[in-house]
Amino acid sequence: MLIVSILFFILLLKFLKIKPFIFKILVIGLLAVFQISSAMLLTQLLGQALEITDLYKFAMSSVVIRLAVASLTTGVVIFILLLLMQHTLSLNNKQRSAGKISTFISYTLYLILTFLGALSFTSAAWTKNRFGQAGIDEIVYTLSQPLAGADNSQIESFLLGPLLKSIVFSLSVLFATWFFIRILQFFYKKTHGVRDTGSRHRLRSFLKGLLLFTLGLAVLGAGIFSGVQQFGYAEVKAYFFETSELYENYYKDPASVQLEFPQTKRNLIYIYLESMEATYTSKKLGGAEQDNLLPNLTSFASTTGTNFSNTDLIGGAQQVPGVGFTVGGMVAQSAGIPLKVSGGYNANEYGNTTNFMPGAYSIGDILEKEGYNQTLLIGSDANFSGRDKYFTQHGNYDIRDYNYAKKNNWIPEDYHVWWGYEDEKLFEFSKRTLTELASKTEPFNFTMLTADTHFPNGLMTENTPELYSQQYSNVIHFSDQMLGKFLQWVQKQPFYDNTTIVIAGDHLSMDPTYFKDLPNNYTRTVFNLFLNSSIDPKQVKNRTFSTMDLYPSTLAALGVKIDGDRLGLGTNLFSDKQTIPEKLGLKEFSTELSQRSPYYEKNIMQGSDHLNTK
Repeated sequence: MLIVSILFFILLLKFLKIKPFIFKILVIGLLAVFQISSAMLLTQLLGQALEITDLYKFAMSSVVIRLAVASLTTGVVIFILLLLMQHTLSLNNKQRSAGKISTFISYTLYLILTFLGALSFTSAAWTKNRFGQAGIDEIVYTLSQPLAGADNSQIESFLLGPLLKSIVFSLSVLFATWFFIRILQFFYKKTHGVRDTGSRHRLRSFLKGLLLFTLGLAVLGAGIFSGVQQFGYAEVKAYFFETSELYENYYKDPASVQLEFPQTKRNLIYIYLESMEATYTSKKLGGAEQDNLLPNLTSFASTTGTNFSNTDLIGGAQQVPGVGFTVGGMVAQSAGIPLKVSGGYNANEYGNTTNFMPGAYSIGDILEKEGYNQTLLIGSDANFSGRDKYFTQHGNYDIRDYNYAKKNNWIPEDYHVWWGYEDEKLFEFSKRTLTELASKTEPFNFTMLTADTHFPNGLMTENTPELYSQQYSNVIHFSDQMLGKFLQWVQKQPFYDNTTIVIAGDHLSMDPTYFKDLPNNYTRTVFNLFLNSSIDPKQVKNRTFSTMDLYPSTLAALGVKIDGDRLGLGTNLFSDKQTIPEKLGLKEFSTELSQRSPYYEKNIMQGSDHLNTK
């Protein structure tokens, strides 16, 4: 990028014909000042536009990003100035003036088309590598959200990856194309000696513009084509063009289902574990690791708890479209539906609107109606991806996030680690919150979300034992260790006897490299564990199910009788009723979920009404 910027400097200096060396130094100094000031201004404006209050501070702390933004800004501005100055100096010739305007428009359009083409390809490649098994639903939703509360490493990765590569590519191609055309023009005039008449000049300008536009379209088309190839044509086709009647045939509107709560209502502790998979257990237990990274969770699963599994060993839920990211996983497990943004619906609305999936009817809605006190505790900004909107609008949860912790002096005002604060603090704050909730007369629903095991590589703290060569393995093992101590504390509390605990991964991990050595025939699944349930399951092993089935299963574990054992697209796993994936087959179920659903768009996303289906 600096090379490109320097080339522009040289061109500008040559064009201005500044001969005294001192003036050249003066111009370069002014340009350097302009680089820094423009980078600072652009980054500050970008931070405000993206609603990231600390983006300015973050970007300015990175020399690489500062130089990249400065070079980009300077390069583009100098290029425009160069063309404008050429145009100004040739105003005495109307034909040449018109040609300069035409040239300026042609090259600008060419730059835009090549940049968009490069960005299409690099963004798709970055997204697939960055988000692993996440499907197009998850990716479109995540990338469309305001970035407030996001991990800075993801922002930095995109800026230094697709965006920077696309800028370098488009500017380099622009310069190479301009240089090539000038050479062709030079040799053509030398060999033919054609007089530059008005009609010939206009024809040449037209052909030059047509050539640049055609080349730009070719680059854009190639970029889009290659980007689509990254996702797979079948998935893209299903997302945009195919429709499903899955909801008309199988969706059970929870608002219309008869639910019978026990006379003494049980408390609920629901723990979403970031990227927690059954894969992390040992091969002997059903996982893919040499050593068991989850000794505490597997101990509970093998003794007092219930782990619903896809095998006859420890396993979990299959990941299906629309649930493979945090907020999508939380919606799936609490409302029995995926979070999809197809059908032309503006995905950004989920993070900003006052109506987050108004047609959904979640466990929060149900428990609020039954008089539960409900709290969501997370160590990050709840505003990210609209999580605060979902939990306040579906259950009126008391949101205790990173911002709450600062406001209530749980952490210093300037404290920020990873996504907010680390899980070690989260578990300590959860004890404080549970003690508070248990002191009240109403039953409680305490929901929490961990974050240390988020990709890439997880958060390694000074207290994380270094037992394995890979950082991610150490982070996963430490997360299990912290959770084990927390569960032991809960079991000693007076409220435990009347409390059911549900532990589940929010989705499969998106770490791009950690799973590269897995056998091709191994199926990664989302871990789940039920503790102190009030009901015994009919069948635990060799089940085919998704995380949406945890919704009615959680209510069943609280002792709630569900008419028909179906809520949303989920089935009560404690019952003997087949899940939808077991009835249709996992492949067909996933295919149907990948497609657009007019019913879903109308009745759940827009919430026009509740229609009971069979």
